[in-house]
Amino acid sequence: MVQQIQTDVSAYIPSKGIRLQKKEITVWDGGTIDCYLLEPEGARAQTPAMLYCHGGGFFLPIQPMMMELAAQYAREVGVRVYLPEYRILPEYPNPYPFRDCLSILEEIQRQDTPYLLYGESAGGTLAAGLALWTRDHATKSAKGQCLIYPTLDNRCSRYASMRLYAEAAWSLKNHLTIWREYLKNGKEGLDEYIVPMTAPDVSALPPAYVEPQQIDILRDEGIAYAKRLEDTGNRVTLNIVEGSYHGFDADTQNPFVQKVVQKRIEQMRKMLK
Repeated sequence: MVQQIQTDVSAYIPSKGIRLQKKEITVWDGGTIDCYLLEPEGARAQTPAMLYCHGGGFFLPIQPMMMELAAQYAREVGVRVYLPEYRILPEYPNPYPFRDCLSILEEIQRQDTPYLLYGESAGGTLAAGLALWTRDHATKSAKGQCLIYPTLDNRCSRYASMRLYAEAAWSLKNHLTIWREYLKNGKEGLDEYIVPMTAPDVSALPPAYVEPQQIDILRDEGIAYAKRLEDTGNRVTLNIVEGSYHGFDADTQNPFVQKVVQKRIEQMRKMLK
């Protein structure tokens, strides 16, 4: 079992120029979740939005580095960042994380403003699934999807990087555990939205920025998904970050991390043009 870490981000103080609100949102099953909203001072109703689906293997709550990144994206891209504390394992397997994030997305869509989908690791599963959902259910699609070392496929034996980096920062043992626990109730009729790589059709999706890390079991599936997107006519930027590993951006002030983050920001700005 992946060890669950409880990290309190309620005392987080954003950098100058960023407003932070914590909202309690009623979601799809009548339950409630917390959602953090980080926005630049002066943001208006029509300021573009971002749904930030956080990582953590569906086991971990929001971490401080995610708040830091959300604040930086809000400031430098000029977006209102929604960071939901979706319900997590072991108590809440699929469909809770996906449907919780979908509830927040529907709130964003009601505002009728341009928006981006963003997710790292397990959050990449959610962001990619939501991009497919909006296409198939004829709701307003995102201006772009940013998939950062994304988890996209539970068929792990298909990828050489799973064997090459099995003992790296995010281990194969942990990875197999999260898929087993997340899917213990099956896909609940959500199919490819829960495991995006299994989608039979990945055409007509928002422009994608896909960022696999070199020393990571997830590297090859990120590359494979980017290729599938590109082969079906989607606009894709693939950035394999040499020398990096799963979760490398936790050190948000590191110059190497900031160089990569600036690449993400550049892509987000292009998507919103």
